[in-house]
Amino acid sequence: MRWVLLATLLLQGLLQSIFFPLSALVSREPLVHIDAPYHAYQMEVARQLCSERELQGWDPYFGAGQPAGVVGNASAKLQAGLACADGRPTSVWPLYKASSFALGVIAPAALVVACMLLGLSLRSTVFVAVLAVLMWWTGGLRWYHAAGLVSYVAMAYLVIPFTIAAAQLAMLPRTGVALGLGLLAALGFWLHPLFPVAAVLLGLPLLLASWPEWRRPVWGVMALVGVAALMLALNAAWVLPTVGEKTGISNGLQYQAGVQVGLPFWEMLGRAGTAGGGTRLALALAIGAVLLLVLPRVAHRRVLVGLMLGAFALMTWASVGGLVSGIARLQPNRFSMLAWLVLVLPAAVGLDAALAQWRDASRARRWVLGLMLGGAAVVVAFFVRETVREFALPAGHARYGVAPPEVKGDGAILRSLTTFLQEQTDRSGRVLFENSLARIHDGAHIAGLLALRGDRELIGGAYPGVDVANAWDDVAFGQPLASFSPTALVERLDAYNVRWILCHRDTCRQAMSRLPGVAKVADLGPVTAFKRAAVPGWVAEGVARVQARCHNRLELDGVQGDRVVLRYHWVPGLRSLEGGEVKPVDLVPGARPFVAIDHPPSRVTLRRGTGDGLPCERRAAPAL
Repeated sequence: MRWVLLATLLLQGLLQSIFFPLSALVSREPLVHIDAPYHAYQMEVARQLCSERELQGWDPYFGAGQPAGVVGNASAKLQAGLACADGRPTSVWPLYKASSFALGVIAPAALVVACMLLGLSLRSTVFVAVLAVLMWWTGGLRWYHAAGLVSYVAMAYLVIPFTIAAAQLAMLPRTGVALGLGLLAALGFWLHPLFPVAAVLLGLPLLLASWPEWRRPVWGVMALVGVAALMLALNAAWVLPTVGEKTGISNGLQYQAGVQVGLPFWEMLGRAGTAGGGTRLALALAIGAVLLLVLPRVAHRRVLVGLMLGAFALMTWASVGGLVSGIARLQPNRFSMLAWLVLVLPAAVGLDAALAQWRDASRARRWVLGLMLGGAAVVVAFFVRETVREFALPAGHARYGVAPPEVKGDGAILRSLTTFLQEQTDRSGRVLFENSLARIHDGAHIAGLLALRGDRELIGGAYPGVDVANAWDDVAFGQPLASFSPTALVERLDAYNVRWILCHRDTCRQAMSRLPGVAKVADLGPVTAFKRAAVPGWVAEGVARVQARCHNRLELDGVQGDRVVLRYHWVPGLRSLEGGEVKPVDLVPGARPFVAIDHPPSRVTLRRGTGDGLPCERRAAPAL
């Protein structure tokens, strides 16, 4: 069994190295594809906060100031922790790429570990290893990983052996095992916040199926409660502040929350309208699962049926979970690929049992088993071919992920927008950047890179849809751009001190062209740049000058007046180091409150957290 585990790791490592050559892993060249730049930005924020010994802080680069750190970092906390521990700005991209490579190598092997926990036969384990690798390279999981959902894919593979081990703990409680599983659960929760959801949906049916084998039910329940308690306790540093923060999606924008009763059927045909799109390899998994149910004398049937019930629960959640608003916010559609992944183990055992029983079966049964095994073999062979094509097809052909190598550096749009920000803008005002759900900017969410490379504050990012002070696809400040009158839009741009606008949609271009004092200044590929003749400045009331700003810090001098109101958002815990009373004040309906400082001294430093922090000029500059 161990050689199967080692062979899986070696094979997956070899395949991953084609997409991530060593030279690309250790270089500072960025991975600019879908969510990867956004996660790299989150890593840089974490690195800056860690230089101040803070886990959470305040980000002035986006949303006119919004919570930053572990609270807003749902799925890159592992990578952020690595950046925090390293501390060097030049290590952010190498660490992100290394984590993508390493988690991709480990993931399929997790199902082999699940086989070892169950004590499956060698042939079943080999079948599981093959299917696990094919699932990684030829379906929605491959797309998710290439899209930057690295932690979610790793969590999907790792939650399966964890849940099996948890069920075994319930059947035979042991203190050491409970402690180890609690630590593993804490790591899984840190890796991705949907880990407990996946574990519960998969685990409850498995626990019910194994109930007759529980030796000491009370102690078993207590052991599971202890595992959950340790998981929550070790993640309290981000769970507790997250509960109290004002977060969420503005304007009703939700991801992967579509309702499709027939989702399993469409995913088996590869025709689902979900982000991952499903996998036709599920046809072979369905054949194997049916064989497991109908054949006699199948080893481990009870626990494997429990896994099938867990897969059914996950698929139900994925199909119709969007009907419930609370579940819809958890992106239920993505759980469908986890459901198919869970089915790998029962399917492999079912196929193994059919092979074992084929020789001694009656003639009629042999024909049926032969047809089912042949059908499964054809599907698996097709996806072996698909895996080869994932590597061998020339660039430009359709793939489940991206063409190798995965690291390709900056695209033309990113370079042109960065040059524009550096050469034709300054720090007198913000830039309204119209994000794109379709990722027309080089196929990626690049707002974080633009903000740090250009040293500009953006309204629009770091991800579409989050917070009211944002902009994406004909939407700005929490409502459609077309719904603003010119006067109302000017007032909103003034409220946020917006001087430059970068539009990629016609509605945005038309809205800006109608405004007085706004002129088109450049065409940057699909993006049109506009500039306002004048802006009101960073101070809404009183007098002050912004001397410096960086993550979790705003330095003001020349402050005058008994009250100063800034065009920056207030967040809980924001304070002045030199004195004065920092208060929230409402300026824009529906948005976060803005910062007011009563009785300020002539110099003010705003930051979130204890202590004096680290001045901007003493920090290592970002290197994204």
